[in-house]
Amino acid sequence: MSCDKCRSIKKVIKVPRELTEAILLSKLKIEDGTLKYLGTGQYGDPFKRIASGKGWSDFVNNYFACAYCDQIFNLHAETYHGSGGKLEAVEQIDGELGLDVYPT
Repeated sequence: MSCDKCRSIKKVIKVPRELTEAILLSKLKIEDGTLKYLGTGQYGDPFKRIASGKGWSDFVNNYFACAYCDQIFNLHAETYHGSGGKLEAVEQIDGELGLDVYPT
């Protein structure tokens, strides 16, 4: 369901450096107009906080949508136990969204 603009947006997260890379990729794609920020998923930190380099809590869980095809993306990681996560296309938003704002 992804389009040519967003098909390559994905990242497997196994170590903290890869989480940083996924956050920076998401931020870059928002800034270039490819992604729109939708909000924080359950237990996640506001994207504005983590994108500014202020660190993250035990859970990262943020949702985005492609500005061209509306494909939903989820940036999620469990950092406390180091079990990793992903930046990936998903079918739907899981649970309620926290409506924090990320400037575009």
